[in-house]
Amino acid sequence: MSEWRRLTVNDLAADKGIVGGPFGSSLGGKDYVDSGTPVIRGQNLGSDGKFKAEGFVFVTQEKTDKDLTRNIALPGDVVFTQRGTLGQVGIVPEEPFDRYVISQSQMRLRVNTKLTTSEFIYYYFRSPKMVRKIHNRAISTGVPHINLGILKSFEIDLPHLSEQRAITTVLGALDDKIAVNERISSTAIALADTLFASEATDLEFGEETFDSVARVAGGGTPKTSEEEYWGGDIAWTTPKDVTALRSPYLFNTARSITQFGLDNCASELYPAQSIFMTSRATIGAFSIPQIPAAVNQGFIVVIPITDNLRWWLFHEMRSRVDEMLSLANGSTFLELSRKNFKAMPVRIPEPDVLQRFHSRVNLLHENARNAASESRTLAALRDTLLPQLMSGKLRVKDAEKIVEDNV
Repeated sequence: MSEWRRLTVNDLAADKGIVGGPFGSSLGGKDYVDSGTPVIRGQNLGSDGKFKAEGFVFVTQEKTDKDLTRNIALPGDVVFTQRGTLGQVGIVPEEPFDRYVISQSQMRLRVNTKLTTSEFIYYYFRSPKMVRKIHNRAISTGVPHINLGILKSFEIDLPHLSEQRAITTVLGALDDKIAVNERISSTAIALADTLFASEATDLEFGEETFDSVARVAGGGTPKTSEEEYWGGDIAWTTPKDVTALRSPYLFNTARSITQFGLDNCASELYPAQSIFMTSRATIGAFSIPQIPAAVNQGFIVVIPITDNLRWWLFHEMRSRVDEMLSLANGSTFLELSRKNFKAMPVRIPEPDVLQRFHSRVNLLHENARNAASESRTLAALRDTLLPQLMSGKLRVKDAEKIVEDNV
């Protein structure tokens, strides 16, 4: 650490390199159009640190040039969430656009490249230490938020520029491998969806329903005030666990319950490879648990009567979410009842077609699951190395050897 120095974010910014979002009424829903300059919002940063170049709203080029020039973000800029989900950070990518506008809830940093790199700042702000600092410094009046003054004042321990690049190369190698695995997984699942569509297109609905080809169940929540129900070794699944997944394989859950908790709630312990589908508020998010797990009341659980029906029913359900939404009801939020789900007719192919489909798609899901599992391991390794590298406690060459043994 003797060669490291401590500077503020303001010290590391290029001239006029730190800006906030548009002021007041300069940008609002009335300004959004179908094309033009994309607006970066919190949903484009996400909780995993990856910039998501999708789901943009736009403002016209004329609006951008007239009123929003100081709020422009360019590829390579670092963007932070100012209010909302604090701790979000992302680097503006080279594609698909060459300029963006940040929303009122974002702040943009353009670094002085003689002192630091966007990648180093990005990873530094993703470290648990910095996330804690952001939350500790947040202004709690109204929606918790930080402002430009707070961002500018954050101190960063900075090694030599060459060391910064070496650190981000190590962490980037892990992120690159995770990105490759995610493409493998998403491609395999998309291909499985395509194979299902090909086999199911000409099938007619018969007498079979979800209730006749599977056991359909649900879940519940143990009493939260009973401490002895919580913190055990039984995975307890909430919709948030599932909607956060990048591929439909559930390896762990944020919360767990004890056997006593399981005995005192409406859920049973469902076997691995069951089909979990969210059934209220967000209807139609899916996961296949890789461990035995219980669920809360926001799920419909499907356990096929035969193993070779699993992937057929999984893709059948995925293909009919719009229909499920039409069957949902509720005044506070939409919910698909188990009764309505059970009564839905199901297309079932001839046994030889079903077996062939299961064999082909099972292999695709195995490849996708293995890629997702490896990504989970690599993400844990990255998150372990990140604070050690950013604090100077771990030397780059030692981290490189660890990464080399795992990538």
